[in-house]
Amino acid sequence: MLKAGQCKANFLLIGKSVHLSIHKIISFFTVLLIATFTLSASHIEKASHVKMNEVDNLLNSAVLNKEVIGISALIYDEGRVIYKNSYGLRDRERKSPVEMDTVWRIFSMTKPVTATIIMDLQEEKKLNLSDPVSQYIPEINNMKVAKIDKNGVIKLEPQNRAITLEDLMLHRSGMGYGIFGSENILTSMYENAELFYVVDKKSGISESMEEKMIKLSKLPLLFQPGEAWYYSYSMDVLGRVAEVIEGKKLGEIMDERLFKPLGMKETSFRIKQVQQKRFASNYFKTKEGNFVLIEDGQNSPFSNPLNEFQSGGAGLVSTIDDFSIFAKLILDGGVYKGHRVLDEKTVDLMMEDHMGQDKPYLIPWLGPDFMSGFGYGGSVQINETTKQLARNGKSIGHWGWSGAAGTIFWVDRKNNSFGILMLQFLSDEDPKIHDEFRALAFNRTKNE
Repeated sequence: MLKAGQCKANFLLIGKSVHLSIHKIISFFTVLLIATFTLSASHIEKASHVKMNEVDNLLNSAVLNKEVIGISALIYDEGRVIYKNSYGLRDRERKSPVEMDTVWRIFSMTKPVTATIIMDLQEEKKLNLSDPVSQYIPEINNMKVAKIDKNGVIKLEPQNRAITLEDLMLHRSGMGYGIFGSENILTSMYENAELFYVVDKKSGISESMEEKMIKLSKLPLLFQPGEAWYYSYSMDVLGRVAEVIEGKKLGEIMDERLFKPLGMKETSFRIKQVQQKRFASNYFKTKEGNFVLIEDGQNSPFSNPLNEFQSGGAGLVSTIDDFSIFAKLILDGGVYKGHRVLDEKTVDLMMEDHMGQDKPYLIPWLGPDFMSGFGYGGSVQINETTKQLARNGKSIGHWGWSGAAGTIFWVDRKNNSFGILMLQFLSDEDPKIHDEFRALAFNRTKNE
């Protein structure tokens, strides 16, 4: 088994955090095109709203204290929305307020949606998670495993076994990502491969996911398949697998299998004309607490009709109401308003820890120190303590994920609840309001 110390020597990514420098984030997300509940706040029962005034205070204070520019939140519990509200601005430069129909870049909250598509295809026996990825994308079989010797020289070895679809689902494929900066020669190679660029720098032509797979196949793996957890390009590869199987773009597949039947009219890989004015601008929060505009919502690559890049790992935009439909689908075991997408047993499977606790997590977000593991599409809380619950509200069984610009969601089936928080800025560290909001929500939704 690969030891954490060996991994550290190989690519130097174990530590307290993965640092994203300002210029790396700005350059990355500027060129990146990664691009129901209709109950309004005024319709929430007054008694429930009074009980939730702590959440109002939290969100409002975050805006007033300049921790965030704009924010929106929703909490669902025992069959109804018990809280929904918004504060601040979606567009600081135009002084446009956040409203409940504001459209947000949900970035990596795309991953659980892609995972749902893959599980749906498995139910139809169009794939199996044990299948080698090369069965659908042959060039992936060409990827070699990099080893860095004491002189910093890369030596390439063949894969000990083929990368499977489950390896992709669990981020244990050995692939890198290209968004964590140039920590070493391997991460620099992924960063320079332009896996997230809308257009190729040399040709100026918009690239499809098929073309991205060719670029990916020329990069080395960071470790042997199955040996460790490393947040990666894996879900983008799974999105391409879905395209190969169905013979359609990932957006079409999501529309047909999820968005149209569930009524998710606001969720897609591209901003529609009717959404344009409601699209939030994206910012970067410096260490000094200042917000720097990195993408104008009214002049965004997400609005580019020529874009061919549909990222299964980080490409969707959505509203808080629209994404609540997806959260409700998972909470209710794969069915929404009588339309079944997944069998309940499949949803149960998605929400189990399949990564385990015996292999290293090379980015310190999950694992034994956090009492968490990884399922299909999201992290899974596998244990809890009173102190930890008070700090972040993650109870046993809590499943969900977040997006790079501050969006988060979780589903808590044990307490029949879910929560969603929408922000729109990048930063070197997770906003502290994530834990604060989850903790308040847990206190309001936990079963006594």
